[in-house]
Amino acid sequence: MEVSVRPSPDVLVIDLSGKILGGSESDALRDEMDRILQGDVRRVLINLSGVPWMNSAGLGILLSGYSRLRDRGGMMGFFGIQERVREILETTKLVTVLEIFADEEAGLHRLRSGGDPGAVTPKAN
Repeated sequence: MEVSVRPSPDVLVIDLSGKILGGSESDALRDEMDRILQGDVRRVLINLSGVPWMNSAGLGILLSGYSRLRDRGGMMGFFGIQERVREILETTKLVTVLEIFADEEAGLHRLRSGGDPGAVTPKAN
């Protein structure tokens, strides 16, 4: 699992690659989420295009960060969701809770506007 952070005006973009399984291989993601949530960042967009799979523990890491940021008045969105990950989000009904965008541009636009994120479920490839 690799984590890369790209600052963008008003939004922090996190690019993830590899499986998110929740074990020690996900420490970098956990650490980055903790670092972000201890700072002043209020808008985060997570790129999942490099994530072919995640289990429930990996999903828990992302949900914890999402929840903690929302509790602080922030917003978190996701884009680039691959088919297997999308199936997990649909099965768990998280597509109705999370802000999921078709692409990075749509996510950045909505998160920067600060209004209703206008989430959309990504189309299958």
